[in-house]
Amino acid sequence: MRFLKYILIIAIQVLSISAFAQQEQDLPKGLVASFQQGNSISLAGFFSDRIELKIQDKEAIYSRSQAKQIMAKFFEKYKPKSLKKKHIGGKADSPYFIGTLMTDNGNFRTTFLLKGDGNKALIHRLSIEQE
Repeated sequence: MRFLKYILIIAIQVLSISAFAQQEQDLPKGLVASFQQGNSISLAGFFSDRIELKIQDKEAIYSRSQAKQIMAKFFEKYKPKSLKKKHIGGKADSPYFIGTLMTDNGNFRTTFLLKGDGNKALIHRLSIEQE
């Protein structure tokens, strides 16, 4: 009986660790690197056809090419140093990311919502607000 309790406890711990690790893998590879490098071209590859983009106080829905140009201007003005993750959550088919984008000219709270599975997930909403 005691042996079964230990097995149950170990099984619960393993499952909770694997669930946490799964959340880390929900973001497409290269997405965070695109932010950190300030590469609007590779970042646009992660945008959906229409993206809700909010940069500071300006918010609208843009096409992928318009959003790419807006992000290029943002990265020119605020050269990124790093993107620190604060939280990743959501469901497998709609993960979200909350973090801090550190730039030469200040820090920005950065959030994005993706839709899709794994490496095929695309950003549907991106928000960058000064901290």
